[in-house]
Amino acid sequence: MGTAFVENKFIILFSILIFIIPMFIGYIFAHYISELLNPMVDSFRDRVQNGDIKIAFDSIFLNNIKVGIIMYGGAVVFGLLTALLLISNGVFIGYFATQMPLNAFLLYTLPHGIFEIPAVILAGASGFILFKFIVSFIFNIFSSKINENHNNFDNLTLKDKIVYSLNFNINKLTQSISLFGLSFVLFIIAAVVEAYLTIPIASFFI
Repeated sequence: MGTAFVENKFIILFSILIFIIPMFIGYIFAHYISELLNPMVDSFRDRVQNGDIKIAFDSIFLNNIKVGIIMYGGAVVFGLLTALLLISNGVFIGYFATQMPLNAFLLYTLPHGIFEIPAVILAGASGFILFKFIVSFIFNIFSSKINENHNNFDNLTLKDKIVYSLNFNINKLTQSISLFGLSFVLFIIAAVVEAYLTIPIASFFI
């Protein structure tokens, strides 16, 4: 797991930046994007009040892991969907922070957010790493880059080249899966905290 963080530190940093920067943009420029995001905020509140969104572990976890899976699967569309979800989630959180007193927002967000936000970022990073694996895997099937490690590479069948390229790039795939697995665990913890602790903690201080 440590190797996955070290070898992909720039991808993880990139994921952090494209989440955090839009979050501050959503907060600072809330006035300019209110017409776009107000309907989303109102819809979210209505769905909570109507019971469509329940503050319960299974509902919270399923919603979060669905987003995480889409982020991970976003690798198949060049990572664009992964990036879009990181950016949009960041903007929405930043904007939502302007819709209530800041202390209330922090109290209702931080208890589970300290787990959920890293989970979202890691899900995004794992998607980017999966995209990196896909590109390298396909490229190495047809390139001479790994020919240096296999004297008879040009004479291999396509099937053998696929197997050889997979073995050559397998670390990227396992690292991607490992980081997504950690994201999955953090989503579980975040859902438990949000369902059972966030509101009692916030109510105690407000």
